[in-house]
Amino acid sequence: MARTSGDTLSLNNLAGALGATQNSNVSLNAMNGNANTAVSLDNYGIDSVDSITGYRYIVEGDSDTYELGFSGEGSKFTSVKSRYQNFTWSVAAGSYISISGTINKQATVTASNMNPQNPSTQTVLQSAQDNTIRVKFNDGFNDHATNYNVNRDKTVTAVDSYDGNSTALCLRSDSPITKADGTIVEIGDLSEGDLLQGFQINNLAKDLDGQSNFLNWMEDELTVTPVEVEIKNLIYSFSNKIYNINDGEIRCTIEHPLLVKDSHEKYRFLEARRVIVGDHLIKYTENGTQEIEVTSIEIETDDVEIVSIDVADQDTYMVNGYITHNKSGDTHTDLGAPAQVSGLSFSNPNLTWTAVSGADTYYIEIDDASNFSSVNTTYSNWSTNSIRIGRSFDAATENISPVALAVGTWYIRIKAIDHGLLSANWSSTLTVTIS
Repeated sequence: MARTSGDTLSLNNLAGALGATQNSNVSLNAMNGNANTAVSLDNYGIDSVDSITGYRYIVEGDSDTYELGFSGEGSKFTSVKSRYQNFTWSVAAGSYISISGTINKQATVTASNMNPQNPSTQTVLQSAQDNTIRVKFNDGFNDHATNYNVNRDKTVTAVDSYDGNSTALCLRSDSPITKADGTIVEIGDLSEGDLLQGFQINNLAKDLDGQSNFLNWMEDELTVTPVEVEIKNLIYSFSNKIYNINDGEIRCTIEHPLLVKDSHEKYRFLEARRVIVGDHLIKYTENGTQEIEVTSIEIETDDVEIVSIDVADQDTYMVNGYITHNKSGDTHTDLGAPAQVSGLSFSNPNLTWTAVSGADTYYIEIDDASNFSSVNTTYSNWSTNSIRIGRSFDAATENISPVALAVGTWYIRIKAIDHGLLSANWSSTLTVTIS
């Protein structure tokens, strides 16, 4: 592409851009590498330095490649943008990312570990941290180009993760999403600015109206009115833990909020980890809403790409026909671990303890050694503050399966779980005798 009239391109400066010795007898054909091919200075030129491309979010410990773009590249500019000497990459703000690897037009950006991820040690979920990466292009040749030798910045957000998931991410990238015109596309094919089918729901305020937590919304009746919603943000990442509901009807991460009718006949939004078999998902068709019973929930542990979308003004949209919600507005606030479990008591066959405020589930360890060196039984997501641990009982009349323990002395300790975070300390150890 021809440069703008009046631009001056220097053969000596091109030598510097290509790594040849300047201020000597420089040859354009020699730098071109083929004396039999017609070439001009213009072939090494550009019109402008553009923006940095790459994902906005990186889950801690992961890396992505970011690239500086150009407009009006001449046919030989590739040899210019492949030299690291023509680029200066840096982290301009923030302390949770780093730049490494071979640097030229591209740089590898890595998000540092934000908190220990061992479920027995992580006690704080850190908020997402904005960082700024910066690159400046200066090859000594294309000084006529727009944004030449000018800082080009991009915000990159490091995301804390736990339980195999990041705090910001939601659906598998192949999840079908309904657009405002009725067409259905995979979420991975959407773009910011696309219009989706959303809903105004009775007494469910917009986040913009000041509602702090839509998960507190609950109604006896359900009224939905279709509205258009606009995608304001798209987030891409990966997860190694996916909830598969109803044999692939919905595949999402642990926190994804779904509209359900629960076992108490209440309409509410529940995060996937709180949905249970017997709840009913709410599906929308041209004939109105349908209640689809949850008959199976499986956990998939393969690494898959996931996508989260943020829509406005109403914060609802459809995945595979089911009504769902944006992540809550407080998703990325700091979250501390729940309180220590107390009040363990055993009256054969029932083990009970004091319920911990805000706890989702409990993590239980049972061992025949007081130091828990060879844990016999573990329950990682027990949903109530009691469990039967007797050797036998009438299974037909009980809802909780027993822990099968031999006759003898056993030691039990418990931690509470809230949003994947465990209590900082174990409960006091309870000694139990099974006879």
